[in-house]
This record gives sequence, structure tokens and C-alpha cells, in this order.
Amino acid sequence: MLLNRQRVKFWQKIVFGFMAALMAGFLIFGYSGVASGCRNANLTHSGNSALDSQVKAALTALDKNPNDATALLSAAQAYQAAGYVQSGLPSATQTDNLTKALTYYERYRALPDSTLGSAADGLRFRALQNETAIYIELVDYKSAVATYKKMLKLEPTNYDLYLGIASNSASAGDRAGAIAAYKTFLARDPHSQYAPQVKVALAQLSAQSSPSPSASP
Repeated sequence: MLLNRQRVKFWQKIVFGFMAALMAGFLIFGYSGVASGCRNANLTHSGNSALDSQVKAALTALDKNPNDATALLSAAQAYQAAGYVQSGLPSATQTDNLTKALTYYERYRALPDSTLGSAADGLRFRALQNETAIYIELVDYKSAVATYKKMLKLEPTNYDLYLGIASNSASAGDRAGAIAAYKTFLARDPHSQYAPQVKVALAQLSAQSSPSPSASP
């Protein structure tokens, strides 16, 4: 069972700096974008003329070449920007835009190295960063965890990724998964700047997982 947003914030705040870095990846990767994966896909209008123009340009390019990396990325970014939620839960329109963004990021990541170029793995990693942000917006923490694990395959020594796995596992109500991820993080990067906060979170999770002592008769 998903935790409510206030409780989610508790688990995510200990890795605020790390998550901010991930979001910076989205900002660097760009809001420029476009969207839709299918030739005749119905567009969910964002109300932003610049984003709508980007979508149209991307669709035109994808009509000519469905594997156009630039157009796929542009579509994903535009739908993500159109679906961004400032507060509360996403509306049906925002959810639709974010879901389309995920589709385009997945198509982009599936392109061969020969299309993405020598930095293919790095580009896929940044696309996955954006996907984690989308899943969090959609309150789909289990999918966010799965996406962090994909990132870990690309950068196995990026131990900070275990923080994302842990915080989103906790948000999804998976205390065991969160504890395992935090313990792995501390074992692999014991001198991290996040270690003190992680130890606090780990202690609290462990306490919650322990059975309450029975009352004395």
C-alpha cells in the first residue's frame, strides 16, 4: 500500500541533495522536446504553444523516420514538461502526458549504439533519470525502484543510486527493500556525505520493522 505524500516526503528528504542532482540531469537534458510515439497519435494539448510546436515538429520528423533519436528525445521531454505537477496529484491530462513521455524515453533508450553514438550509455542513463522523476510524479514508486535498478546496471559504481532505490522502496511501503538498499549503500560508500542521514533512516526503518514488545501482564 502506497504511503501518503507527507510520509513519502520524510523518506525522500534525506536524499534531497541527491534527488536534486538527478533533477538537474533533467534540466540539463532539456525541456526542449516533443511527443507522441505513433504516427497518428492523439495529442493531449499542454496549453503551452512552445511545447505544442515542439510536439508537432517531433511528430513530423518521426513520420519520416520513427527512429530519429533527436525527435524521440524531443517528444519525451515536451510531454514530460507538459505533465509536470507542481502540487498534489497529476490530473488525467497530466498523467496522459507523463505516460506518453515514458513511451518516448523507452523508445529512445532502445535505439542501437550506432544511432545514439559513442556516449550511448550516458544518454540512456540520463533518460532513465527523467523516467524516475516521471514515476515519482505518477506516485508509482515501485516502477521508480525498477528504473533505478536499470540505472545501476549502467553505472554499477554509482552508489548514490541505492539512495533512490531505498527512498522509493520506503515510499512504496517496502521496508525490507529500503533497509537492504540502505545497508548496501553504507557497505559500499561508508564515508559518503549522506551516511549520517542514511544511518538515521535505517535505524527508524529497522525499528518500525521490529515487532512491538508485548505488554506485561
